[in-house]
This record gives sequence, C-alpha cells and structure tokens, in this order.
Amino acid sequence: MIAHMKPLGSLLCGTLLACAPMLALTQPKEGLASDQEVAKVQLQAMANQHVDNARTAVALLEKDTLMTEALRWSKGVFILPSYRRAALAIGASGGTGVLLRKRENGSWSAPAFFKLGTLGIGLQAGVEAGPFVFVLLNDRAMQQFLQSSSFSVSADAGLTVRNWKKVARATVGKGDVIAWSSAKGLFADAVAVSVDDIRYDEQLTDAYYHRTLSASDVLADHVSNDQAQGLQQALATASAPDR
Repeated sequence: MIAHMKPLGSLLCGTLLACAPMLALTQPKEGLASDQEVAKVQLQAMANQHVDNARTAVALLEKDTLMTEALRWSKGVFILPSYRRAALAIGASGGTGVLLRKRENGSWSAPAFFKLGTLGIGLQAGVEAGPFVFVLLNDRAMQQFLQSSSFSVSADAGLTVRNWKKVARATVGKGDVIAWSSAKGLFADAVAVSVDDIRYDEQLTDAYYHRTLSASDVLADHVSNDQAQGLQQALATASAPDR
C-alpha cells in the first residue's frame, strides 16, 4: 500500500495545478484601478486640449470686428475648435466643442463639452479645415443646448442661424445664432447654416471637473477649473464693450 502512494510534494503540486484556473478567476486583477486612472487622465488631457484650442479659435474670431460686436450682444457661445477633413461630409462626426454662458457682468462661465454629429451645412469641395463658432444671441438659443437628448441648431429647431458672411452690420444683434468660421468656404454662400445631432459630452465634462455634472450645473457656475481661465479671459476681452 505504501509503495504505491505518491509523494506529498507531488500531491500538492497536482492539487495546485488543478486549482490554478479557479485561483486566477478569484484573484483581483492587478492594474485594473490604475488602468481606470490612466483613462481618466487621458480624458482630462483631451478636455484641456479642447479648451486650449478654443482659446486659439477666439483669437482668430477676435480679428473680425463684426463678430466681436456679435459677442457683445450674445448670451453665450459654442466653439468647435477644430475638425478632421474626413468630417466635412453629411453624416460624418464633426468633433467636440465647448459651450460657455456670458454672465450679466460680461464675464464668462466655465465650459461644458458637447459632441457634434452631422454637419448639415452647405460644404464645398476642397474646403480648408478650421474652427467654427456659434454666437448665441438669446436665451432661446442657449436653451437648445440644455436638452437631455440630441438636438439641432437649425431652422428646423425653430432657430434663425445666419452665416456671418451674409450678416449686415446693422442687423448683428438680430436672429438667434450667428455662425462664423475661419475656414475658407466652410459655409459657402449659404444664407442659413445648420448643425444636427449635437449631444452633451458628459464623460468629457465629468473628467474635466472630477465630478458628475449636467450642462446646466456647469453654466450655472456650480463648478470651475483654473485651466479654463485663459479661454474665459479671451472671450471677456473679445466681447468687451469698450473695444
């Protein structure tokens, strides 16, 4: 009987090998928490870059005196800092932009992030890439961005969205939205402009402020981020009445 017994070491080794798959399933996965942290850091870096790029877009817009006058009339502004050339087609993704509300004292709120879906504007072949901006002239235009589902900034949504090239200086404060771009040919000769399937980017906004927020929370000054001060100051300067 004893002669046929396996050594204790062999028994233990066999048992451990048999249990190895079970142990692998029950052991916590090393690095999972760190992977989540890396993802958060990447999202925050992406959000920071969008804000920095939006500040660059404001510097371009500021060179147009008609648009600085429009900013003085505005209730808010939506800035799409950049988009890919591949996005310049109906049905393509248009990128990520930031929305800021102008306060009563002329200063600007912190930014909330939005994804742009379909570019419903009359685009021309060979158009140059570049930023574009919606100057929101009234509360109705601002409210469009506070919807819980996807929405449009267009005539179909009950908004008058005018191509800045077609805006007479005497009518700058009229209508709901003025659409501007530094990209040659982006709006072509269209009198009206539209952008569809805009959605609040909760993931990017939450990463930027390190907490769960709605767009209303951000625009109501419930949070702030020092990194956005450059963009806020640039807008305050561009929209100052004594320019």
